[in-house]
Amino acid sequence: MNDSKMEKALLLGAGLLFACSGMWKLYDVIFAPSEPVIIENTEVTDAVSTITGTVASSSKTKAASEPTSEEFIFLDLNTADVSELEKLHGIGAQTAARIVGYREEHGGFRNIEEIMNVSGIGEATFSDIKEHIFVVDPVYETEPVTETEPVTEATAERTETEPETEPVLTLEEAAPININSADKELLMLLPHVDEETAEHIIALREELGKFSHPYELLYVDDLTQPEVAEITQYVTV
Repeated sequence: MNDSKMEKALLLGAGLLFACSGMWKLYDVIFAPSEPVIIENTEVTDAVSTITGTVASSSKTKAASEPTSEEFIFLDLNTADVSELEKLHGIGAQTAARIVGYREEHGGFRNIEEIMNVSGIGEATFSDIKEHIFVVDPVYETEPVTETEPVTEATAERTETEPETEPVLTLEEAAPININSADKELLMLLPHVDEETAEHIIALREELGKFSHPYELLYVDDLTQPEVAEITQYVTV
């Protein structure tokens, strides 16, 4: 029987008691009229008071037994003490002490996920308490992301077949070119010098032993005086 039904039953009983008392007083009036009748409601009043007190007591008991709303817990892992940490779901005194010990040993928690490094706290426990803990300015380690070309058959084949090529040397980078030591490829950087002319320069150098002056290039049949004058700007002996 719930409280509302109990209250109705008690009030009904009080009404029946009051009615019976009235009937009893009426009987005395009818069958003993010679005696003065004084109807006192003391007994009825006392009964009603008793019932009312019982109802009030029942209501207080009900109110006391009703669960109160729990206080929302939100703790800083780097400042909460053992007694505060014990309020978290699934965290006992020993686990709370281990949390504080881990914090002191490692200089604090960098993020809330780090609490799973504490013995006794797994993913299930963390899932229950993660909404109730926080760390000021959390730090997460991130690895630098580098964009790389996906390896495909085409890129692998290109890597295997394509030889590494050296950067092409320009005349401005090579000058001044020593015509007494330069090879054919280096001489071909000079203006008006092709492969055949470069071979002629090397042959003349071998014949002379070495060039003593850049103008000795005039002995090369392939070169004219204006061409040699232009070449001398980029050579040395």
